[in-house]
Amino acid sequence: MDTDLLVALGGVLVIVTAGFFGYSKWQETRSRRTLERTLHTPSHDPLLDTRHDETPETSGEGGEGDLVLDPVRHAPARREYAAAPSVSRAPHHHPDGLKEGVDLMVRLESLGGMDAAALREVVLREFRDSPRPVGWYVFDDASNDWQPLTAKTEGQYHLALASLQLADRSGAIGEKDYLRFTGGVERVADQLGAVPGAIESRVTVLERAAALDRFCAEVDVQIAVNVVPRNAPIPGTKIRAAAEAAGLTLGEDGLYRLLDDHGVPLYALADLDGRPFRQPDIKLHQANGVTLFLEVTKIPSPVVFDRMFTFAEKLASTLDGQLVDDAGNPITPEAGRLIRDRIAQIHQRMKAQEIPPGSAIARRVFAG
Repeated sequence: MDTDLLVALGGVLVIVTAGFFGYSKWQETRSRRTLERTLHTPSHDPLLDTRHDETPETSGEGGEGDLVLDPVRHAPARREYAAAPSVSRAPHHHPDGLKEGVDLMVRLESLGGMDAAALREVVLREFRDSPRPVGWYVFDDASNDWQPLTAKTEGQYHLALASLQLADRSGAIGEKDYLRFTGGVERVADQLGAVPGAIESRVTVLERAAALDRFCAEVDVQIAVNVVPRNAPIPGTKIRAAAEAAGLTLGEDGLYRLLDDHGVPLYALADLDGRPFRQPDIKLHQANGVTLFLEVTKIPSPVVFDRMFTFAEKLASTLDGQLVDDAGNPITPEAGRLIRDRIAQIHQRMKAQEIPPGSAIARRVFAG
């Protein structure tokens, strides 16, 4: 979906949305990824994330090392579900990292209990070739909380839960995904003598998935600001000094990032031409400019853009450069204020959809 916003500033049209100015990363990712310097959160957490195509080989006897059966990325796996029959506490509905309207969830219950090793083995067998990641959780009666099913999970559990995200940047789930997931969950239940809970109808789930996909396409926006020198190329040492002074750290992918207190990226700095910054040869690096960029859905507040824009202005002053868009047009402070307003509008829409900007759920839905 085209998210470009045309803004008239002093008789000059300035494009203010998405790639700075814009493009819908959600739609663009489906067709072809053209910008590899995208701000992102690491996609693999050795403790909380193993996608189906990254599942290590296993004998199926519980020796999977640190294998995790795809619980939600970047979200602390959480609690819920009816405690064992002997426990009188009110049951949780689902883990904190999941959300109705974003995830399809099916609960399994067994009065006799499900052995974690047996559950893990059956799940691996049934979902190893799943085209989409499937999350699995067990309800721990002792803590009255949901826990992700991992290679280290042991013991007996009366409740388990499977989850499938309804949409991501590759699009909404389809009928085959729905049938593959629900059929697999039912087969897992059959093999363990468990009873699956109510499963929402195919029509209802696919309509909800399509609606989520449309919404995400409308708000999935990247903002970028370029700093280009007026004369000679910018020495890499000056870029490093400015970035480090602003609190940015260099990642293995050659991008400088500002991280929050939890290590979550807020915005990034890249070479304008896409060349990675490397510490060993930073003294030899000569840049024709740098790009500062962020993903609107992944920041908690427009204040993050304020920080990025202020840093860009300071960087331009320090490096004798100027702020420009991708077409080379100057970016004025007035344009910056309009962009900030646009970010605030998108954030209001996300909150109304109960997908808080910058939250674990937002980072999961807009991952990649």
